[in-house]
Amino acid sequence: MSKKTASATRRLPRAKAKPPSKKRQSPPSELLQAVGARIREVRKQRGYSQDHLAYSVPMDRAYVGLIENGKSAASIITLVKLAIALECEVGDLFPYIEDLRPYAGWLDE
Repeated sequence: MSKKTASATRRLPRAKAKPPSKKRQSPPSELLQAVGARIREVRKQRGYSQDHLAYSVPMDRAYVGLIENGKSAASIITLVKLAIALECEVGDLFPYIEDLRPYAGWLDE
């Protein structure tokens, strides 16, 4: 057997099959809207425009608008950046717990 033939017949070990993962559901749009409305409220209390906030973070102003309108979910890192720019606690960017209770069932899934 030539070297060329021997290397051609060598097989690589197979990758182990991954177990099927649970499909991650996106948060309900009402939850995103509630969080976005709270972020907008804090921003306005501080007297910041969307442009000013976006420049402070930095991020695109359109993305700030998407978050505030509940059309995009902000990551934890983004929430921390927003809180720093708004000089508040991250928890201040969320609605009160009573307003979040209707979404508790979604959080358990």
